[in-house]
Amino acid sequence: MRENDTTNYVCECNRAFNAETRHPMVSLIDMSAPCVGSHVATDCYAVVMKSRAGDACRYGWKYYDYTDATLLFIAPHKEIDLATSDGKMLIFHPDLMRCTPLGMRLREYSFFKYRQDESLHISCCEERVIRRCLGCVDDELRWGVDVYSKEIICNIIELLLNYCRRFYERQFVTRHNANVDAIAALDSVIDRAFTSGEVARRGLPTAGRLAPGLGMSADYLNDMLKSETGKAVGDYVQLRRISLAKQMLLAGRNTVGEISAMLGFCTERCFATVFKKITGCAPEEFF
Repeated sequence: MRENDTTNYVCECNRAFNAETRHPMVSLIDMSAPCVGSHVATDCYAVVMKSRAGDACRYGWKYYDYTDATLLFIAPHKEIDLATSDGKMLIFHPDLMRCTPLGMRLREYSFFKYRQDESLHISCCEERVIRRCLGCVDDELRWGVDVYSKEIICNIIELLLNYCRRFYERQFVTRHNANVDAIAALDSVIDRAFTSGEVARRGLPTAGRLAPGLGMSADYLNDMLKSETGKAVGDYVQLRRISLAKQMLLAGRNTVGEISAMLGFCTERCFATVFKKITGCAPEEFF
């Protein structure tokens, strides 16, 4: 399959599985059918449900996860593995969602930017919910294209993605103990960046710089941290920064100006402003 401006990848994926194209911008494909080809990078979004994830480690399954089914989320221009003997794939083009509520909210579904080994592992009850949504998409595609098709299909896809967001939140809860360990490792990485002088050279750590060292994607790290602490990575780094400042002030080995410079603040006044905003007092008053 080639990638160019004239390729319709929904149709190409249907042809790969010898499936009928009922709508040019969306399809629900039975991946247990014989397939021509193994991988394709498309300009579409895809949600793949695998009932029997043979290579569990590949999809990040752990002993504390559900095992009834696995959901993978693929963003445009990422490879889709077509060589599988199991599953359903919902594929839809971004143009389908243009000027719709789903199109305006799509960036909220950050799991499309997760790594493959950060897949969603769902229970039998959750699987039934996903299958109902996919069944509704299939019913609408069988109905045929009319003036209502776009709105109805987008509404169903939005419902599906909202359920997936709920199930990911549940997965963060069931992975709490592992997440606590990951946050402890994150704390060490952040603290080392400040105490080693790295922050003074490169600026504050970002999710993009922190995530690879923790074996995560930036979006997964950000979402996991928000689920566990209520803070995004940027806010969490700032809190760790002030926590270190407190420790340094109590130790009494450095002046306020030295601490400000070590922690990467542009000026002592900026340090004082941030410190007071978070702690309620000026650095000189913190003893």
